[in-house]
Amino acid sequence: MRWSVLSGVVALLAAAGLLAACADGTSPANEQRVAMAPISFNEISGWADDKHADALASFRRSCPKLTAGPDTKIATDGGFKTITPAEWKKICDSAAAVKPGDDRASRDFFEENFRPLVVQVAGKFTGYFEPEMRGSKAPSRLFTVPVYKRPTDLTDKPYYTRAEIEQGALKGKGLEIAYVQDPVALFEVQVQGSGRIQLAEGGSINLGFDGSNNRPYTAIGNVLIEMGVFTSKEQATWPAIRDWLKRNPAQARDVMRKNERYIFFKDTRTQGAVGAEGVQLTAQRSLAIDTAFTPYGTPIWIDTVRPVARKPGATEPYRRLVIAQDAGTAIQGPARGDVFFGTGTQAADWAGRMNSGGRAIVLVPNKG
Repeated sequence: MRWSVLSGVVALLAAAGLLAACADGTSPANEQRVAMAPISFNEISGWADDKHADALASFRRSCPKLTAGPDTKIATDGGFKTITPAEWKKICDSAAAVKPGDDRASRDFFEENFRPLVVQVAGKFTGYFEPEMRGSKAPSRLFTVPVYKRPTDLTDKPYYTRAEIEQGALKGKGLEIAYVQDPVALFEVQVQGSGRIQLAEGGSINLGFDGSNNRPYTAIGNVLIEMGVFTSKEQATWPAIRDWLKRNPAQARDVMRKNERYIFFKDTRTQGAVGAEGVQLTAQRSLAIDTAFTPYGTPIWIDTVRPVARKPGATEPYRRLVIAQDAGTAIQGPARGDVFFGTGTQAADWAGRMNSGGRAIVLVPNKG
C-alpha cells in the first residue's frame, strides 16, 4: 500500500514488488478511454467456485461511503459512466437484504446488479499486508525507536529528511505515539502505510497513514542492487531485503536513509488496517486500485497467480472477487491492483513475493 493513505496504503518498493497501498483517490481529471470488452459471468474462469459471501461482506463495508459521498465515475466500454449516491443506495439496499454467509444469494446479487467488463490491457498484481511490531507507550532500554504522529507544522513543502528525523529533529515535541524495538520493522510499516503495535503493557495500537515529510521516495531494493547485494529485481523480494537489513544493522541504517521519505501515523482506534476509502480492509478481499479509472467500492474479478507458501519460485492460480477499497501512488492503470493479504507471517510472505501478471474484470453497476 501506496506512500499515501492504507495500507494498505503508499509507494512501490520497486525491486521487491512491494508497495504501500494507501492514497487518497479522486475522480479522473482526464477521462482517458479504456479498452474494455463485455463478458458473461459464465465465461469467467472460477466465478462459480468463489465464496461470494466473503466479497459481499467486504462490499457492504464500502456502502456507507458510496451512499453518502459524491458522484463517482468509472471507466466502461462506452467511456466513463457516472454513478450517483442514489444509484449506489439501490445497490447497497439489495446487498443488505442478502443473508450473511449465503454464497448462492451473494453470487446472484453481483450478477443482478453489475455487468462484467474485461480490461483489454495486461494486468499486474502485487500484494501488501499489515505488519506487526512489538512496542510500548513509554521509551525504555528495549523500546528506543519512536513512532511519530503528524507534526503540527507540517505543510505541503519538503520537511525534515528521514535521516534528520531519526537523528532527533522531532525529539521533545510530544509527537511520539509509541516506541518500538526494531527500526527495520518500522521502516516496513512505513512502506506498507499501516501497521499494528503489540504493546508490552497489554493491548495494541493500530497505525494509519497521516502524512509524509514530502521528500522523494527511493526504493531500497534498487539501492541494494546497485551495491551488488542482489543481481536482479527477481532476487530482491521483500523477504530477502528484510533478511539482509536485519543481518547488517550498521549498513541497514544508511541504506534505509537513502529513502528520504518518512511517514507519520495516527492511532486509527480500529481492529484492523483501514484503506484510503476510509473503511476497514478485508484480507484477500480488498484491493488497491487506480482511482483515475475505478472508484472505491467497485467489485473487481482478478485472475492471476500467487506465490506458493514455503516454495520459492512456485505459483498457484489466484482467482477471486475483490473490492476496490484502497489506492496508492504506485498503482497506475485500469488493470493494476495491489491485494491486501491481511496480517501475520503468511500474509507477509505472499505480499513480499507477489508480482504477477493476469487480467482484471471490472464489475460495472447496472443503472436504473
